[in-house]
Amino acid sequence: MAKATFTTPPKSGHREEAMARNLERLAWLMDRAITIPGTKITIGLDSILGLLPVGGDVLTGCVQAGLVLVALTHYKVPKHVAMRMMANVLIDTGIGAIPLVGDLFDVAFKANTRNLALLQPYRAAKVIDITPAEARSAIGKTSGTPWRYVIPIGIALITALVLVAIGFLTVIRWLRDQPW
Repeated sequence: MAKATFTTPPKSGHREEAMARNLERLAWLMDRAITIPGTKITIGLDSILGLLPVGGDVLTGCVQAGLVLVALTHYKVPKHVAMRMMANVLIDTGIGAIPLVGDLFDVAFKANTRNLALLQPYRAAKVIDITPAEARSAIGKTSGTPWRYVIPIGIALITALVLVAIGFLTVIRWLRDQPW
């Protein structure tokens, strides 16, 4: 039997485009919304909120974790891509939590933009080769949320954020107790 080539349609055209636009806007807002006058350097809410002790980096880490969860649930990215996205979040949150050095790192690293670039190949329609019998057997089958990936990644992100918060509180207590 001859194989047929099909292009998988977007999930619902307009909804798919809206999701992609929203993710692009989020990455732009978090990483590149403001250009520093006289330079080509761009910053976003990630860099600005990162200036707030403890809460800023935790908040931006949660936004970045949300982008990873959308990638897992909506775009069904492979596990290795999700792990790279999670690593970007952990690096940005961990190093971003270091006072001053982390703020400069946030300006340069741009984790949301990196994660959007990792997601790009999975946003396009995919071409697949299947036989008509395979097409008939696939009708009605849906793939669910990959909870076996979402839950461990969520736990790892929450653990990292809690450890960063504990570290900040420890440093603040230590600084407070110093006889300046």
